[in-house]
Amino acid sequence: MSTHATTANEPAWSWIIGGGLALILAGGAMFQMQFGGARGRDQFANSALTTVSGYETVTPGETVAPGSPIVESPDLAGAKAEDPVAPTTPRLQPWSPPAHQPDWLVAPCSPQRAAQVQQEWARHLGLPVEVDNSLGQKFRLIPPGIYDRGAQISAMESLLAAMPAEDTHWRDCLLSSTPAHRVVISKPFYLAVNETTQAEFQAITGRNPAWYSTTGPEPYYVEQVKGEDTARHPVEGITWNDAHDFARLLTRSVQGKLADVPHRNEISLATAAVSAGEIETGEQAALSDDKLRALVVQYRLPTDAEWEHACRGGTATPFSFGDKEPTVMGWFGEPNGGRTWEIGRGEANPLGLFGVHSGVWEWVEDQWSVNEYGRQMDWPVHDPHFTSATPLPRVVRGGMWPDRRSRSFDRYAYDSDFQTFFVGFRLAFDIPQAAD
Repeated sequence: MSTHATTANEPAWSWIIGGGLALILAGGAMFQMQFGGARGRDQFANSALTTVSGYETVTPGETVAPGSPIVESPDLAGAKAEDPVAPTTPRLQPWSPPAHQPDWLVAPCSPQRAAQVQQEWARHLGLPVEVDNSLGQKFRLIPPGIYDRGAQISAMESLLAAMPAEDTHWRDCLLSSTPAHRVVISKPFYLAVNETTQAEFQAITGRNPAWYSTTGPEPYYVEQVKGEDTARHPVEGITWNDAHDFARLLTRSVQGKLADVPHRNEISLATAAVSAGEIETGEQAALSDDKLRALVVQYRLPTDAEWEHACRGGTATPFSFGDKEPTVMGWFGEPNGGRTWEIGRGEANPLGLFGVHSGVWEWVEDQWSVNEYGRQMDWPVHDPHFTSATPLPRVVRGGMWPDRRSRSFDRYAYDSDFQTFFVGFRLAFDIPQAAD
């Protein structure tokens, strides 16, 4: 005999439980539709971007202003680089640039469109596309923009499969470049056209730590450039701290001041403005000169997100010139003999930068975590800058001459006191007047 039988006067518990589960599942489906899984979020973001230029993240009761750095929260302060972190799902609200600003650099676009946006922003700011400092370094204007940082995990499958099992750090570095996620760079800035050279570093610090030089610490590397003047080779053999010190010293020095004489780029910029019927040539040159005099330059390393935005130059391919590796001077391997070479070789990217896929690896400002991108995959993030209270390695970008890990999304990581023959840097500086 059954120990329990359902009667008309008894609650139908199985029906109640089943109904409750159905309500829960329906609520979950509604939540998924509103906030989206990875696929839904991508569809929402892509459709919304046809009418607006970006987003800001908003959690209940809080507004996150564009330009805020991404700082690791206290509960993550003790986490190691390899610790898994569950991504959050904030609420998304549409956001667009101020109406008085020119179009932003939204990837993907053609190289011609990237150059056009760069010129439009130069006119808007009353500044040249390219400026020089008294040390002779050249800097290109990088317009604000929107792009997908990193790569999808599917793009990593063949790379991971071909990797030696013992190279666990490079495997982690590859994984740290995924998943791809939408990034907003909300302010224009200037970035060095080339990597910092041995001559430039020595002029400011009084020393040349480069291994590929006549004073290098290892005979093998000295022999590779025997009889050559390596003054215009990228400086390497420096730590992240060395790069920071150089930026600080250059900011304080007379050599770090911007040249206040008319530039060849001012002339081309003025020509473009005149042809558009906007201003007179003399007026543009005078305006640019006044603006340059007014700039208070604080040199710094670019952030990881700024570096990739500038490297891509509006592209969405593995390299800023397409899918295939080039065979031009300044690249890795045979074209340059497997060593550093003079800066400015090869082809510039759409924004006029050299060596972003060759030369030496370049220090950037951010610390490194294998799961950093996973924390940012659920929403387009403004001006990300990853820092942590825990000492973590620092990110390097750009690859080097004998290395095929030189795609726009590739990144590696070393401790801030690491130094060897293939890590250098390039500098950036902000435009204070661009805040409005």
